[in-house]
Amino acid sequence: MADDDKQSELMDQFLEKITPKLTETILASVTEKVEEQIGGVVKKNDELLDKLAKQKASDENLASLQSLLAGLDGKERQDKNGLLHFDREGQDVRLSKHDARDPRKYREAKKLAEERGVDLVIDRDPS
Repeated sequence: MADDDKQSELMDQFLEKITPKLTETILASVTEKVEEQIGGVVKKNDELLDKLAKQKASDENLASLQSLLAGLDGKERQDKNGLLHFDREGQDVRLSKHDARDPRKYREAKKLAEERGVDLVIDRDPS
């Protein structure tokens, strides 16, 4: 029976010494796996946020362009794609100085003026 007690005591000592090292090893492994998974989630989240920001900027640019075109004098209508068309011919296409600095708005207004056969006028002093 003394051998059983001695073996039990040795087993307890062994467990006391190995438990912290075993716990540390398992914890390090689990931490590494969790950080790896979280890193993937963070990367995907960043990609989706970038995509959303680009889409929002694109939507804002479209709304701004439609607002610009709607501000031009003339009778307008929208086609099935949401593009604005003007029925009044012979009237200059006007663009504010601020909007003329935007290359996209400038190209669209210039194209519209060429299609209508009129001048593109940039309002330098909008009143």
